[in-house]
Amino acid sequence: MDSVRSLLDLVIDKLTRSDPAILGASVGFLAATSYLGLVRSLRWRRYNNIHKKYEKKWREGGLTPVEAQEILLVSSFWDFPLLLHKAVSFALFKTYAITEILIATFVGCPINGFHDTTAPPDPAKPAEDPRAAIALARMNFIHSKYRISNNDYLYTLSLFILEPAKWAALYSWRSLSRMEQEAFFLFYADVGRKMGITDIPETLDDLRAWSEAYEEVYMVPDETNNLVAGYTVSELLYAVPKKFGMKSFAERVVIALLEERVRIAMLLPAQPLLLKWFVQSIMATNWIVQRWFCLPRRDSNVRFVVDTTRPKLDSNGDVRLRPTEYKSVPWYMEEPKGGLSYAFGKLAVGLGVYAEMPGPQSQGYRLEEVGPQQFENAGVEEVFANAEKFQGCPIVAPWRPATGSK
Repeated sequence: MDSVRSLLDLVIDKLTRSDPAILGASVGFLAATSYLGLVRSLRWRRYNNIHKKYEKKWREGGLTPVEAQEILLVSSFWDFPLLLHKAVSFALFKTYAITEILIATFVGCPINGFHDTTAPPDPAKPAEDPRAAIALARMNFIHSKYRISNNDYLYTLSLFILEPAKWAALYSWRSLSRMEQEAFFLFYADVGRKMGITDIPETLDDLRAWSEAYEEVYMVPDETNNLVAGYTVSELLYAVPKKFGMKSFAERVVIALLEERVRIAMLLPAQPLLLKWFVQSIMATNWIVQRWFCLPRRDSNVRFVVDTTRPKLDSNGDVRLRPTEYKSVPWYMEEPKGGLSYAFGKLAVGLGVYAEMPGPQSQGYRLEEVGPQQFENAGVEEVFANAEKFQGCPIVAPWRPATGSK
């Protein structure tokens, strides 16, 4: 102990006798290196912890869909939620608000219906949080109203599995590990089976090969693709002003981010190499800053489409929800209650943030009612019956409505 004190006294004495400029530089260097070390330690903490928890079980082939969901949420909820959300949006290039709500709900909420992921199924115990099962059952109900081939379902499912790893490798501060990639596969393969999708490949590599072969045959130029692309880009960039060519430039940036095969299939114009270089440079700068200089986020829902925390009951004893972000037509946004909030709403419309004031379904949404307006009050009991099958246990109030559709 005496030797340690002597060493500290010596260091302090040397520092106090140093030139002020050298002392300042030394303190600054020590502070900077300490901060960078702290960033390095904390930024990889969740990644290291989840691998320490599940890597052995993954290598043994014993992961369950519930455990796979816990693994994929490290990247989707914490490490780069905005990037992975946009990865799927760009991959599908036709992701709209209602679809986002249902998909984000069964990704973010516990797939087994309980916040304790180790809880064994109990047919007699009502689900603690059945939102994932309700969202999946509602999506199945909506899909049943349209003619969609099994291969189209399977290809779309493959995008949710494969695109996050592609975008993470290109644009994120870290790539997805092999365990994380297979967690995406395991989780979404389970979702696919609950959707009734057949012929899902047995492994991640087999799915990747199938998806690439499907694209080679079916991803071809078509006017319908161009029409969908136009509507999608317009929605994506609605709030970008037209002045000074900002919206036109933003549209070109979106096209520059698309894979070449997708761009050609959408009949969109090729972009200059200089613009592509500019976009890639911005994305690279972003991940470098995040990796080396930014502490990890503490709030997991900042960039997620839905709030996955347990909601409060409304005055009728029902659970009504709101998204965390709104599209050009702000469905499910609460109507202004006072003069000031009304003025801010009108200002947002005037500035082009929203196309109109809140109105459609401003009381919020229930998952069993989400979808095209003609189906809003249809299939509610069917949705709950199927959700209970997925969950393996009853779904009771407040998740079943106390009022409204039956």
